Amino acid sequence: MGILLNIGYGLAGLLASPYLLFKFATDERYRDRLEERLGEAPERKGDAPCLWFHCASVGEVNVIRPLVKELKHRRPDLALHVSTLTQAGLENAQKAFPEACTHYWPLDFTFAARQAIERVRPTAIALVELEVWPNFTEVAERLGVPMIVVNGRLSRRSHRRYRRFSWFWRPIFRRISQYGAQSEDHAKRFRDLGLDDGRVTVTGNLKYDAAIAFDPDTAARELRPALGLRDGEPLLVCGSTHDPEEKIIAETYLKIRPSHPDLRLLVAPRHLERAADVEKIFTGAGLPCARRSAGPAPADAVILLDTVGELAKVYALAGVVFIGGTFCVRGGQNMLEPAALGKPVVSGPSLDNFREIADALIAVGGMRVVHNSIDLPRALSDLLGDPTLARVTGEMARKAVEAGKGAIQATASLLESVLGV
Repeated sequence: MGILLNIGYGLAGLLASPYLLFKFATDERYRDRLEERLGEAPERKGDAPCLWFHCASVGEVNVIRPLVKELKHRRPDLALHVSTLTQAGLENAQKAFPEACTHYWPLDFTFAARQAIERVRPTAIALVELEVWPNFTEVAERLGVPMIVVNGRLSRRSHRRYRRFSWFWRPIFRRISQYGAQSEDHAKRFRDLGLDDGRVTVTGNLKYDAAIAFDPDTAARELRPALGLRDGEPLLVCGSTHDPEEKIIAETYLKIRPSHPDLRLLVAPRHLERAADVEKIFTGAGLPCARRSAGPAPADAVILLDTVGELAKVYALAGVVFIGGTFCVRGGQNMLEPAALGKPVVSGPSLDNFREIADALIAVGGMRVVHNSIDLPRALSDLLGDPTLARVTGEMARKAVEAGKGAIQATASLLESVLGV
């Protein structure tokens, strides 16, 4: 299987070579620390126990922050490696874990996976949420390195896809020693793929525990002037947006602004490489747009958040929050950060990736789901125009987050059982 995959990867790379060569020449991200993607991870010195966390990008890095803190408290001698797939994720990991060795995840070629594992020499590898790569898992199993999925989740859509190709995926999933699932629903989906009960444990959702890792009052006090916001100026934050949501947001803002003339708008696209396209959408709608990286925004400008790691703190300034990825097939983005800050949350109907969290917030009245973009202006305007309603909705959201905490201890204990320390 590994040989066939290597051939397939090679052929795919050959077919895509004109595009890849163009990207290498024009996009620094494709060239960044390329040797690490080919397996030359930083070579670990010493023989202390080592846990290698792999996070897809920024969100997963943020999720494991309190878990890493707990593990270092339990085992100060534990060496840590943290890898990511994206440049933004790597930059965030470097800031979040200065004591850890951070690097890119290797491409899923057998030679790259083997070289990376042999250079890091991990005691165990923790895959955050579900970062399972076929060749890498096979090499790790051959080298006797146990793997564990932490904060594991398997959406209904992904579950159907894995089941359809179960002949391929089942042996790959069985190479993982343990699965720490976010909920019983996710655990059932893992078991349905042929994993026995002894491998699957419900440890809870780390996102509840990782929602806030800063002082909200301090963040608000520092960010307000930095963003060009005046004291008391209301702010609508649209976080982790995808195409075509920025166009919907621009239209919505133009509709509600006559009723809320002082309202400012901040938009944070999920993928920063889209910043230029997003800026054109707002300027094309007749709305001045200013990038966060350029300094404080003019008083009449839409603020475009084009920096890494600031969105959670920006939520502390919001009066109302719209969560992106919910008016497209993305399946939603993380709504726990604004909820934990006591902010009323509004979303579209696409919530498959965060169904349990969304249901918990909706059940207590902490989140409103709008089923089409036509109704979005009314939903936002109701909350913006009624401070009492916004406050009560936000408080219900905050209480739901508090009720969901507790996954850190269970996950840390599961990791220790695999580490054998």
